[in-house]
Amino acid sequence: MEGRSISILICLVACLVAGCSDKAGEGTSPEGPASGLTVEITSPATGSVLSGDEPIRFQGEATGGKRPYTYRWSSSLDGTLSTERSFERPPAEMSRGRYIVILKASDASGAKGEASIAVTVL
Repeated sequence: MEGRSISILICLVACLVAGCSDKAGEGTSPEGPASGLTVEITSPATGSVLSGDEPIRFQGEATGGKRPYTYRWSSSLDGTLSTERSFERPPAEMSRGRYIVILKASDASGAKGEASIAVTVL
């Protein structure tokens, strides 16, 4: 049971480092709320454990600011994952371990924002 406690603690620390909170998956631009661009990861939920061959949908959304938006998904283990608003990837094709998945978005006027989640791939 001690090993599991350590794993949970590591996930919590990773979440704190990534800025996760009770509003995990949401973020605002580094310029602050005045820029009007908000980024949110809607799927998967932070803390998810991913495994198997079935694709997992990674989905995010930018709101506010000036359309169109550009997106860039990346992770702490596999680097760039996608440049689409959403994408699917089977966990079997991902590196095993604990990830911080980051979605960065920018709008047509150059405002930037990001959101992150912590997941574990088995």
